[in-house]
Amino acid sequence: MKSGAIEPTILIPLPATFIAALLKIREALDNDVVSTLETGLASGAFPVIGSASEEMPIPPRPPSQKYTTEFLGKTVTTRTLPEVFAKIVDMTDDVAPEVLESLSKVSSRTRRFVARNPERIHPGSPHLPVMRTDSGWWISKNIGQEDLKRALRALCSAAGLRFGKDVKFFAA
Repeated sequence: MKSGAIEPTILIPLPATFIAALLKIREALDNDVVSTLETGLASGAFPVIGSASEEMPIPPRPPSQKYTTEFLGKTVTTRTLPEVFAKIVDMTDDVAPEVLESLSKVSSRTRRFVARNPERIHPGSPHLPVMRTDSGWWISKNIGQEDLKRALRALCSAAGLRFGKDVKFFAA
């Protein structure tokens, strides 16, 4: 909407890494949409609709994928809670690795959320399982929904994001 009046401008200082992260996520989303559309059209997964008034059915989520998280608008769906956190850690590492460095110094009760060394995840409890993310960070494989929410809140705090707005978790 254009008017003759000049709109006021508000300048908000944001870290360059955060802006770069947003741009990278936007690019990834655009690439994912194009790839999904190309694959769906080639395989016939998207039915041709006769008229614009007909609704296109929403494809069901695969039954093996039971947890969904949204990270800065990008949806991640996985089978297990550790996979959810691993994906979010990898996405964070792609756009703002310094956030994970900061998060690695924070611990929740008896464990760290992320670490470069697997022994630092469960100090004093080496029998508890850990897993390595694609980006090389170690996380606990022994994680429940409340643990995951606590870890996502800590990540949001370290990144200056808002849990429930910028990062969301949906259980099946």
